[in-house]
Amino acid sequence: MPLLTRWSIRAAMLHLLAGMVLGMLYHTNTVWHYWDTLRAFNPVYVHLIVIGWLTQLIFAVAYWMFPIISKQNMRGNPFLAWAAFILLNVGLLARALFEPWRALSPDELNALGLALGAVLQAIGAVLLVVVLWPRVRERAGH
Repeated sequence: MPLLTRWSIRAAMLHLLAGMVLGMLYHTNTVWHYWDTLRAFNPVYVHLIVIGWLTQLIFAVAYWMFPIISKQNMRGNPFLAWAAFILLNVGLLARALFEPWRALSPDELNALGLALGAVLQAIGAVLLVVVLWPRVRERAGH
């Protein structure tokens, strides 16, 4: 299993745990109202589960298991693959920080941070496609 796949799967599992705990806290708070600040975390736990867990786990397994490009270039450009992983995770962490902050106390700094997080995630997603696209091809003779 490639190192990038191991890192991505581990990061995905951490995002799953964080997203599930935050989602549980958010939803139990709607019943028992123990911490008003949790209201601002509604989109964050969804991002952690959908982007951090699902998207990243799919990328990790696809990077590992999709057909190789060639013996000389098995999985494509590793720099782009690592960049995708880093940008996706840094963007997700920025969103997790700036989204609730913006919901609680909007200002220009958290608006910029939230926009930057979204841009980093989008670039990371584009790189995921760039890395995996050449590996999705028809088999010879089919």
